[in-house]
Amino acid sequence: MNNSEGFKNVLIVGLGLIGGSIAKRLKEISYPGDVYGFDRDLEILQSAYSDSLIKNDSINSLEGLEDILILFCTPVLSFNEALESVISLQPSEKAVFTDTLSTKTQILELLISESESIKNRFVLSHPIAGSERSGLENSKESLFVDRITVISPHETNENHHIDRVSDFWRELGSSIKILSCKEHDSIFAKTSHLPHVISYALMQSLFGKLHEKTFEFSGGSLEDYTRIASSDPIMWKDIFISNNENILKSIEDFELSLKELKDLIKQQDEEAILKFLQDTKTLRDNSLENY
Repeated sequence: MNNSEGFKNVLIVGLGLIGGSIAKRLKEISYPGDVYGFDRDLEILQSAYSDSLIKNDSINSLEGLEDILILFCTPVLSFNEALESVISLQPSEKAVFTDTLSTKTQILELLISESESIKNRFVLSHPIAGSERSGLENSKESLFVDRITVISPHETNENHHIDRVSDFWRELGSSIKILSCKEHDSIFAKTSHLPHVISYALMQSLFGKLHEKTFEFSGGSLEDYTRIASSDPIMWKDIFISNNENILKSIEDFELSLKELKDLIKQQDEEAILKFLQDTKTLRDNSLENY
């Protein structure tokens, strides 16, 4: 680790794409702590155990597991149920908690309603990594390598806990960026949630008119553009609901840009259309060059 010691025990709650990828990465780097899993699907838990990703094929208690990091890798609207399940396992009063969820404000509100002690030890995090494919079977050990993980500290987090959670993600291959919960949800409503809204809506529109011909004449670009419409519907339903205000504002902003381009096309204003396209291309290319 960098500036703080690693955890002696790690519990991954939810062994899907993200949780499974964490387990595989920990196995790949021979993480010095013991790794445990928790999933309401016992077949998934058994599969992870059979692949030597976790030490347990069942779990009834966390008693005796000191210096433990508990990571929640569940859909957003399943978080509260998952948290209650973990609390019932009686984790150590010194356990540190974190998550991998795509929205933060609602999670923080739920934590505020829990005990002050758990909130203080819960460091919100979000690895910016994923895939349109879901489930343990699609997880991979390199998912977090050279990717950003956002840490969203709140006012009662201790620096020691923030540092240890940050170093854990660095051990998985990530670099760290800090955003407040409010800023996190506002930014990702635009850069991640809105593109998924557009992709899902575009596919509905095209299939409604073209049916089986939708991909027949696309030349491959449509498949690339709408890849994320194959993402986990449960996960994205939860994100759309939990970050609805920010997402609705992002949709409204997009509608303004779409209307501007629509009006230019309607007017058949070649010069204005070209300027719109050239300006957009320049903005995108320069932004990526500076990234």
